[in-house]
Amino acid sequence: MIDLSTWNLTLPIQTPALTVATAQVRTYNTPYFQVGADRIVMWAPVTGSHSGSSDFPRTELRETTGDGKARNWLYNSGTNTMVGALSVNQVPSAGRVVVAQIHAKDAVAPLLKMVYRYTGKAGFIDLEYRVKPADAKSPVIYTVPMALNQSFSYQIQMAQSGKLNVLINGVGVQATLDPAWYGYNFYFKAGVYTLDNVGYANEGGKVTYTKLQTTHLPASK
Repeated sequence: MIDLSTWNLTLPIQTPALTVATAQVRTYNTPYFQVGADRIVMWAPVTGSHSGSSDFPRTELRETTGDGKARNWLYNSGTNTMVGALSVNQVPSAGRVVVAQIHAKDAVAPLLKMVYRYTGKAGFIDLEYRVKPADAKSPVIYTVPMALNQSFSYQIQMAQSGKLNVLINGVGVQATLDPAWYGYNFYFKAGVYTLDNVGYANEGGKVTYTKLQTTHLPASK
């Protein structure tokens, strides 16, 4: 079973989008967030409500501490890791959903987005990496083919040196954090962030997570 004791949850309902507190997430079940014995199914229709300044709906977990406070970490605080295993089961007409992120408090855009992209004939995972916080775009630094409904695993790890390693099924890419990011407080997110807001209520993004875990090891002296 996935341990939900250190996450809060954003759902694409109400205006602005509803945030479910950490203490309630473990027992929360809705058509958008279905918790089973060995998996969590997350669904975000294109007609769902939005959070913050986003134009798109999401059913997404955001890491917290055990008492429900938002967990944020500096890049050099230690070794910060998120591992997950999932399959992407549905994408919207626009073909793209975000399944994992490293976001940063007070930053306009995430440092890293793991995007599933489906063209109608083939699926891919794209890693979008924002080199500097003020950059206008986040270039794709790594792409791997991945069929719809195919299970895959990932590891996202930020070392205290500023080295970012991302593995998908054990293979991946490394990047070095630009000094412009120093001082930002980062946090992990996981779920389905549907990059589309046009269509019918049965259109959207759906993922099934079978593993999700974060670890934060303190910096070595």
